[in-house]
Amino acid sequence: MIAYFDTSALIPLLIEEPGTERSGRVWDAAEHVTSVRLIYAEARAALAQAARLGWMPADDLGIAIEGLDGLYDQLDLLEVDDLLVRRAGELAQLHALRGYDAVHLAAAERVQHGTMVLVAGDRNLCAAAEGIGMAVARTHDEGG
Repeated sequence: MIAYFDTSALIPLLIEEPGTERSGRVWDAAEHVTSVRLIYAEARAALAQAARLGWMPADDLGIAIEGLDGLYDQLDLLEVDDLLVRRAGELAQLHALRGYDAVHLAAAERVQHGTMVLVAGDRNLCAAAEGIGMAVARTHDEGG
């Protein structure tokens, strides 16, 4: 199985939250884990915000970043190109997605085949993926 991780599924591997167990099970079961290269910037921003908001101790931010670096090195990364961002724009419009979510969906489309599953916690992204016939592993039922 190929598991395409969006940021909402990667962060629970670094910070204990409702999707941690599900994300970990899918990560461990996958033969290949993949994402789009921008996941690193989006994940760093999410980790910094978690520290600012007190969702994790500020002293743990460095440890979380080291963990992110390790996970990032294990991902098969898709590059962002003109075709990808144009498709993401279409998907954002069609499914009322935020920009990064649309980029993740467009990237997941590139690797979609019988054994690929999109792993995400964002409700709208999961619904859009299912709407275009993609298998989805929901990490948790929060987010919009």
